[in-house]
Amino acid sequence: MSFGTIQSYVALAVFGATYAALILRNVRRTSVPIWLIFLAGATAMVLSGSIGVPEAYAAVNLQVIVFLFSMFVLVTALDLSGALEAFAERVLRRAKGPGDVLYLSFFGFAFLSMVLMNDTIALMGTPIMISLARRMKMDAKPLLLTLAFAVTVGSAATPMGNPQNLLIAVSSGLEAPVLQFAYYLLVPVLIDLALTALVLRYIFRKQMGSLTVPSTAETGVSEVVRRDGPLAQKATAVVILTMSGILLVNAVAIFGVHEPFGISEVSLFGAVLLLVISGKGREILERLDWGILVLFAALFVLMQAVSDNGIIASVAGYLPSISSAHPAAAVSSILSSSVVLSQVLSNVPMVALYIPLMKTLGFTSGSAYAWASLAGGSTLAGNLTLLGAASNLIVVQGAEKQGYRIGFFEFMKIGVLITVIDVAVLYAYLLVV
Repeated sequence: MSFGTIQSYVALAVFGATYAALILRNVRRTSVPIWLIFLAGATAMVLSGSIGVPEAYAAVNLQVIVFLFSMFVLVTALDLSGALEAFAERVLRRAKGPGDVLYLSFFGFAFLSMVLMNDTIALMGTPIMISLARRMKMDAKPLLLTLAFAVTVGSAATPMGNPQNLLIAVSSGLEAPVLQFAYYLLVPVLIDLALTALVLRYIFRKQMGSLTVPSTAETGVSEVVRRDGPLAQKATAVVILTMSGILLVNAVAIFGVHEPFGISEVSLFGAVLLLVISGKGREILERLDWGILVLFAALFVLMQAVSDNGIIASVAGYLPSISSAHPAAAVSSILSSSVVLSQVLSNVPMVALYIPLMKTLGFTSGSAYAWASLAGGSTLAGNLTLLGAASNLIVVQGAEKQGYRIGFFEFMKIGVLITVIDVAVLYAYLLVV
């Protein structure tokens, strides 16, 4: 359907109202969950006739939903067992000085986010960082900001790192997304991690310089790990098995061997295996973040309605020109659009809007550099402002519950510098790779 009909204007109004509610929520910091806003928008699209019921069901990408569900099962089991808290304890034990706590925490959470979905790591890492800050008798803000920047930068390197990268990996048709993401993104992400850590250590040098590292005596964290040691061992083993399976599936795809199993199916096998052998399947499922799954299902319906009513094709005329025939210009346009639009829509909705646009402009599964640009740009853009990534809001909301308030401009004055550095590194690398 071309844009200009009454129905297309109705769809545009629903789309506008949905994102206005999202932006208002971010600015006013209301308690309305993000998943509910998107669910209301998707429902309004169906009720208004902007998308039919069969088309709405068909729009939901089950591969993405299955992968998210599976990863949440694995991470929830790790959290339930105390394994993630034990990880933080080990970080503290290795610290020789207060600056090392920030440095080790940054890299620890960054590398976790490469394989375990950054939103979940942000959710679980927030109370850990607050606990570390209290034990060191310091303001928690430096550690909380370190967590926010770490999970964003680290997650850019893999399809498993964050929801928008997963969406790109599945929707683009890349044959071996893990390896192709690594080819284009791993090196610049590692460079960005090193540079970002240096920036944070310099900015927070006064807050960290006069502190002492607390005793590594036994804590409640270690008690949890001992009590749930079998679950921690099982969860860790299954995570390693699952990640190995994902890498194997991607490796054989590079050699032209197309298995019926992709990253979603392998991750589901791991999740089901863990639910069966853990002995705590019911408890794991009860603690799962079901809202994220609802959010994605609703987002698929909303964006399909937007596409079907010609809105995306119309939006294309207002965005920087991109063409698959000019790779260098495409990289520049995709990165600039990602940085700007992610601040308005947040990076997951921004990617959901941009993927069909790129497909209409001729970008296929063979345009791996372009999809890597979208993944890296939209992810690193999350460090610019609090609104750029859902993981930022997760950290902020968790911090506020504990009495720590991180302001919009307080985040931005550090985020701008980090984003400029990180995106510049990514841009330079993509031009020469």
